[in-house]
Amino acid sequence: MARLLIGIVAGYLVWRLISSPLGEVVPVMVGERYADAQTGVVSNWFIFVVQWPLTLMASVVAGLMTGLIAGKSSRMQAVQGLAMVLIAIGLFSMVLTFMAKDQGDKKAATMDEATGLAIVEGEIVGEIARSEAAGMSAETAVETAAIEPLWNLLSLPLVAGLGVILGGGLLNGGPAGRAEARLGTESSETGD
Repeated sequence: MARLLIGIVAGYLVWRLISSPLGEVVPVMVGERYADAQTGVVSNWFIFVVQWPLTLMASVVAGLMTGLIAGKSSRMQAVQGLAMVLIAIGLFSMVLTFMAKDQGDKKAATMDEATGLAIVEGEIVGEIARSEAAGMSAETAVETAAIEPLWNLLSLPLVAGLGVILGGGLLNGGPAGRAEARLGTESSETGD
């Protein structure tokens, strides 16, 4: 039981150590391809070519680490536990993102009404300009103002969970290893 919990915690820490620095650096590296400057929505190119593969890679490594630490007897329980933890954290993060966005929209509307500015729906360019005027670089301003699509917020935790399951499954030999293991047990049961 202790190895199972240590494996889950170690896998989560490995996942966090890989994904956090990449999550900060990569949007700045891709520049304009990160989000649409007019709408502020993160681009599909970034999601499918950068974000999902990096999440999948970090999750596979975390699944491998969890499986190695947990040991053979509790490997799949630990891997499934880590997958559930990442999915739960991702969905909780989605809820917090929506709550923060809602609070931010209310504050922005109040500030705009107080200064007499007209509220324009989807005014991401103005938000970026205000952030740049406050001293942020253009890349940081775009990243701060970027909006994740709802479908990505829902599916990204599932991608992370899938990566963990794949990483943990690699330690069992993958699908071919499981098929050979079943064949081996069948032949030993028949007396061959």
